[in-house]
Amino acid sequence: MPPMRLLIVEDEHLIAYDLKESLERFGYEVIAIADTGLDAVRQAESFRPDLVLMDIRLPGEMDGIAASEQIQNQLQIPVVYLTANADQATLERVTASRPFGYVLKPFNDRILSTTIEIALARHRAEIAAQAAQHIAEAEMHRRTEHLAVVSHEIRTPLAAIRACADSLQRYGNLLPPEKQRQQLQQIQAAAESLSLLLEDILLLERMHSDHLEFVPMPIDVISFCEEQVEVWRYTSNHQCQLAFSSEGGPCITRLDQKLLWHVINNLLSNAVKYSPEGGCVSLSVSCQPESIGLQVKDEGIGIPPEALPLLFEPFHRASNVGQIPGTGLGLAIAKRCIDLHGGEIGVDSTLGQGTVFTVRLQRR
Repeated sequence: MPPMRLLIVEDEHLIAYDLKESLERFGYEVIAIADTGLDAVRQAESFRPDLVLMDIRLPGEMDGIAASEQIQNQLQIPVVYLTANADQATLERVTASRPFGYVLKPFNDRILSTTIEIALARHRAEIAAQAAQHIAEAEMHRRTEHLAVVSHEIRTPLAAIRACADSLQRYGNLLPPEKQRQQLQQIQAAAESLSLLLEDILLLERMHSDHLEFVPMPIDVISFCEEQVEVWRYTSNHQCQLAFSSEGGPCITRLDQKLLWHVINNLLSNAVKYSPEGGCVSLSVSCQPESIGLQVKDEGIGIPPEALPLLFEPFHRASNVGQIPGTGLGLAIAKRCIDLHGGEIGVDSTLGQGTVFTVRLQRR
């Protein structure tokens, strides 16, 4: 570990160099000596020491207390005061400047070293506490934003359920059977949308809390992926053409089937969803001796370049999705499932032309 770097601020040169020798015997590195408050601020800005030893009484317009306040406020560097004596008014200013220590002249080497170590430890603790606070605030902000998105996504199907239920309650006997059937289908679709949203939220929370188990078992990847494409052919309402291809089979390896299901279905779901004008959505599987490649390709709206860095963040949606429904959870879930496999996912997209997601998983 490199030695702690100290800046000495002392206008009496003999005292300053004596102090320098004492500190170096204790293993500290004295990077500079300043003799005025203004010089102290300049040296601190230039060298960024770990700690400043600051004489209170200094020549010039800026004394040690003023220099200390500027260094601590602007550079967040801890300051320990050095002084022979001080009146009550000066001591009150010293206290108000929040010093990390106070050493009286003439110096006792052991007390000086102990004071410095306590000051450095306190500073490290304060930095750690600030970092923890920033993380907590960021997490709270993230959760608030997520709650707002979830609330919005819940309101839409709830409104549909309420509207259809109200219509059936008021005019059920007067509506023709086909209209009643449509109202019931809308209620079922809205309820299914709510159920899927809640499942995704719960799954994501389990992933974040590391409560999601990774249970690999032998699986025929090609057959499994082909089955998912067949399911999507029947559930996508012919919105687009779905194709499947594979190479390098047979492809039996140990993967977590539930997690793999989330990967494939979320990628296919996005590909179909963001292909509003049709086109082809394809899933291809490539089996190599050491790895398995999955590629989902669409000819949809594409992803703006500025959205790519946040693509796998929960609840993030690109600016060009318009009125296409979604929560932004699918890719976050897929990415976490891939991470649990120790795999990788990449994306290549062109606006208005489509997107390609490529997944690489190690064979086990």
